[in-house]
Amino acid sequence: MKLRAHHLLCMQNFTGYGYSPAFTAHMTALLESLAAHPETVVRLIGGCDDLCAACPHHTGGVCDSAAKVARFDAGVCEAAGLSAETSGTWAELTARVRTHILQTAAFDVICAGCEWYHLCKRMVEKHGKHSSSEENRYT
Repeated sequence: MKLRAHHLLCMQNFTGYGYSPAFTAHMTALLESLAAHPETVVRLIGGCDDLCAACPHHTGGVCDSAAKVARFDAGVCEAAGLSAETSGTWAELTARVRTHILQTAAFDVICAGCEWYHLCKRMVEKHGKHSSSEENRYT
């Protein structure tokens, strides 16, 4: 699977909301597959990824918010010691992001400009720390 670095954050705090019904269904399907197969190899990339395929901001292989999401990607990579082209299992990469970002003040710094920030922030605060996206969807 190919993912942008910041999607390691978004996917862990997903609560069933999205840009469109198609995007939400696609995110749900990816997360269900990853929950069933946490050993799935994920390769970080610097452009549109497997999650972007159903995003209404994705047109012709380009994100219409490219500059903003590139900043999110850079923040995640810097805080978690990752880079574009890093590969690891879903379980390994999400654990690293939880430890280095979601459970620290880096989350606020990296994600503050995101339209979903307040929803994610409530999930992080509700659980006192990050918990699984599957749990978040149903609590």
